[in-house]
Amino acid sequence: MEVYFAASSSGSHQKNRENYSKILQIIKSLKHTIMNPYYAAMVKGLKNHDAADTGVKESDDVSEMLRKKIIASDCVVAEISIPSISLGIQIEYALSNKIPVLCLFREGYNGDLPLMVRDYKDPLLFKQSYTQKSLSEILKKFLKEAPKTRIKFNMFITYELERYLSYLSKKNRIPKSEVVRRLLQDKLKVDKEYSS
Repeated sequence: MEVYFAASSSGSHQKNRENYSKILQIIKSLKHTIMNPYYAAMVKGLKNHDAADTGVKESDDVSEMLRKKIIASDCVVAEISIPSISLGIQIEYALSNKIPVLCLFREGYNGDLPLMVRDYKDPLLFKQSYTQKSLSEILKKFLKEAPKTRIKFNMFITYELERYLSYLSKKNRIPKSEVVRRLLQDKLKVDKEYSS
């Protein structure tokens, strides 16, 4: 599985770097690929993580490169104990592209989490506190059970269905695709004849 790891780049405090490194080592030990080049360099044991270490050139559009890495990933693991606007943008970008996200925060930080993160509801967003002891099991479980979300489907509908779909979308404040997804999921739960 290809895993995009994200964390606050301002989290240069030694304890944060140790936590990031441990998360990365666990992901790597579970035979997954780290997609974010900055943190992939950390896993390789490179100390400074400068542009040469990461394969990122100064002339590169870093924002675009990271978006492409997120899109190419099966899931995102984000360490959110230290708030960061950039980190929030990466998480929201993943969710808007239907990529599951695990937000990890050190135990005891839940009360300090930004309200937007604490109260944000999305079926692909998983929030979990951790300790050094629990980290490995949390990551194993998420990486094993992360929803597979990568099938694109197009269809033609009547104008009447489109108006109704738009109505449901606005009423529930969700994209039209999410309306259809939820309707199908609800039907799947009650369809006794279907077997996967």
